[in-house]
Amino acid sequence: MDRFAPQQRTNYVSLLNEWAVGFYTELDFLNEAANQQRLKDLMEEEGVAGIYVPRVFPSLCTRRVLVSEWVDGAKLSDLEPQLLGQLIPAAQEAFLTQLLQVGFFHADPHPGNMIYLSEPRGEARIALIDFGLVASIQQEDRDRMVGALIHLANRDYPSLVDDFIGLGILPADCDRAKVVPLMDKALTPYVKGGGAKQYEQELRRLYGMDGSLSGTAGGFQAMTNDALTVLNDIPFSIPPYFALLARAIVTLEGLALTGNPSYGIVTESYPFVARKLLREDRPEIQKALQQLLYSPGEGQLGGLRATRLTVLLNSALGVVKKSGGGAALVDLDSLPEGAVGVGAALRFLLADNARSLRALLVEEAAVALDILLRQASRKAFQQLLTRLSPPRPRLPFLGRLPSPDLQAIPVPFLIPTNSSSGPMTPVLTTPQRLLDSLSPALSREETLYALALSDLCSQALGRDAATLLKGDLLLEPAALGRLVLQLGQMQSGRVPPGLQKLLLLIDPNLGIRGNVAKIARSLTRGPAPADPTLAPVDPQGLEELALALGDLQPAEQTVLSDFLSVLGRKLAASAVSRLQPLRT
Repeated sequence: MDRFAPQQRTNYVSLLNEWAVGFYTELDFLNEAANQQRLKDLMEEEGVAGIYVPRVFPSLCTRRVLVSEWVDGAKLSDLEPQLLGQLIPAAQEAFLTQLLQVGFFHADPHPGNMIYLSEPRGEARIALIDFGLVASIQQEDRDRMVGALIHLANRDYPSLVDDFIGLGILPADCDRAKVVPLMDKALTPYVKGGGAKQYEQELRRLYGMDGSLSGTAGGFQAMTNDALTVLNDIPFSIPPYFALLARAIVTLEGLALTGNPSYGIVTESYPFVARKLLREDRPEIQKALQQLLYSPGEGQLGGLRATRLTVLLNSALGVVKKSGGGAALVDLDSLPEGAVGVGAALRFLLADNARSLRALLVEEAAVALDILLRQASRKAFQQLLTRLSPPRPRLPFLGRLPSPDLQAIPVPFLIPTNSSSGPMTPVLTTPQRLLDSLSPALSREETLYALALSDLCSQALGRDAATLLKGDLLLEPAALGRLVLQLGQMQSGRVPPGLQKLLLLIDPNLGIRGNVAKIARSLTRGPAPADPTLAPVDPQGLEELALALGDLQPAEQTVLSDFLSVLGRKLAASAVSRLQPLRT
């Protein structure tokens, strides 16, 4: 290889040694018994219920004899494709847990080593046997693999180059201008799934091999040139552990393609990888998450792509939208059909292992709410001034008298200090100056961010909730009426105590509370929406959210309360800090 591809840096001796050690230790049944027991324990600890690892009896084992629990069943290769397709998710979850979660995986998962059980063992329909050939992967490499899978599924090849450098596949000084286009050509057809035949069809299409003599010749020449570029100009190397890993992946993917001809391991593993991204706080994982969620060059302020976060939550819960039709690349910039509701997303976010995600979200939620509150307050201020401005009387010969400028009239206000125990300071200032201090005008980036958040709220909670979020209730009071009536129709026994009080207040059967409901109904007959093409939307997501809040367990309620307390303190501190210049 040094003679024909001198640029390559693969240590073929180490690669061969990895195979040799695996084959040699496979003949030691004491080693195999230890591997089997270790993987059984790891799968049980991780709660993997779809795969069964038989018991092993160490006291009866020797280097030449392995005594293990007997299992009855059929090899997966003997099953009908339809039945095999139903078993793929369980087998995939088990392998991904071994590879990316615990870092200890079965390196020989061919169909003969996976048995379809005659009698299920709990939820498990598949038994895994023959643990002579296993391999381990360090935590650092596992985290980089998670990032690589995310970047690969999203066709983020510049970031994938960084992942390959971290994994030791590419050197730090590689020519990115050459590597990225070749990655696109070689890996995009693979990500789309469908196995070798589909890969060949995609390559033919990519290189213009349309069946004609000239097209085939030209495409073959272009493909040859790219292959020579890889061999001569890109000094890649193959880490030793990749030998067993690649074998295991190829074997499993071939089995999965038998049950599902369009199977693509990258996109099918996306929900598992998304859960790891959202739940783990190691530096490499957090780096991959922030690369995914933040717009390049926009920094923290307004940089979070709210739609991407929502799509990632849906992916973690098993709802993945693929672009291009069929098994293609993951679409991160639009919500999938059948997206999970706000209740399911809330329960996911409040889980104990989503702590690192909440730490990220509390900062972003403070930024988002600050932007939305500033936008709403400035809109409401202008709308209120318009309504409070008195009519301008018309006098003979003098015309209309000028209206008083309400926003420029000095008014006394009390300004808090930065210290929570400090006294309030009285100041004399204009309403406009107070507004500009408390709610500075939004920048262009903040305005676009607020628009994206409003659109997301409209999809999740309904357009009326989005109207409230945008601060347009004075323009569309009917939206407030519909929201109040919607709350009044909820089952008060299944919502949190705070919301129960509100529901009792608007119960139309209880005296004065009924008047609130009447007012709400009268509001619904108010002015038409600002955009007449948009019909009022019944905010079903709002009801689902309220019901989900009512179903929270005490531990989840505590987590939510703590999150909201931190959020409230951040918003209050920001507001008080902005008001301090008025005290001078």
